[in-house]
Amino acid sequence: MKTEPTKGILDEYDRNARLKPALLVILPASLTIAGLGAGFSVAGGVLSGSLTAIGFTYVLAQFARDWGKRKEPQLFSAWDGKPTTAKLRHRNPSVNPHTLGRYHETASGLIGKPLPTVAEEQADPRSADLIYESVGDCLREKTRDKKAFPLIFRELVSYGFRRNLWGMKPLGVVLTCVCVAVQLAILTREIVIQHQAAPTPLLMTLANVVLLMAWLFIVGPSWVRLPADAYAERLLGASTEIDTMQPKKPSRRKAS
Repeated sequence: MKTEPTKGILDEYDRNARLKPALLVILPASLTIAGLGAGFSVAGGVLSGSLTAIGFTYVLAQFARDWGKRKEPQLFSAWDGKPTTAKLRHRNPSVNPHTLGRYHETASGLIGKPLPTVAEEQADPRSADLIYESVGDCLREKTRDKKAFPLIFRELVSYGFRRNLWGMKPLGVVLTCVCVAVQLAILTREIVIQHQAAPTPLLMTLANVVLLMAWLFIVGPSWVRLPADAYAERLLGASTEIDTMQPKKPSRRKAS
């Protein structure tokens, strides 16, 4: 039976959230090689198989992860905090007040202390955020079982994929531009010498132009935020399903 070459090395999250962004970054080079002809394609296939055999896919996945994590603080700074933290704030208008009250009630049981009231949050927003971040950390620890929380895992993979792809955007843009320039030079040479361009190189060039447009106009912080918010909502929604095995302390009423 055939198995995926990376299955024994990378888990589901690694393959989807880390390896795939890295492969998308080097896709323009693959398309350029394919457009050069069958001989180059065969050589590229042999090289790809050899690199996979020595663990190059694992290195790619780690590379994507590092770039994404390194740039993640920029996202949180632009969003005024982590999505989970933001959705626990009283001043956040995107969460229904009744839903927020339920989140606070269950979260207080998770961390063993009541969450800040409106007045306390207004008086010391930074201290309130530290408590909200603690809730997020606790929820992440308790929902790591992807079989028990499949929807959370799905949103986590989606967020990881987009974050890592955005983190690698500078490299992706540069590499795609170089490949498009090489392909245009080859096409120009063919047109000058043969007075026509072969369909395969032309299609590969168009594909890389589309990829470049996607890098420039789609991959960005707002594109990453959609799954980030969805992940935060799933995470907070799962708080009521978690059996903390701890006696819950009564939460204080929200100050008016």
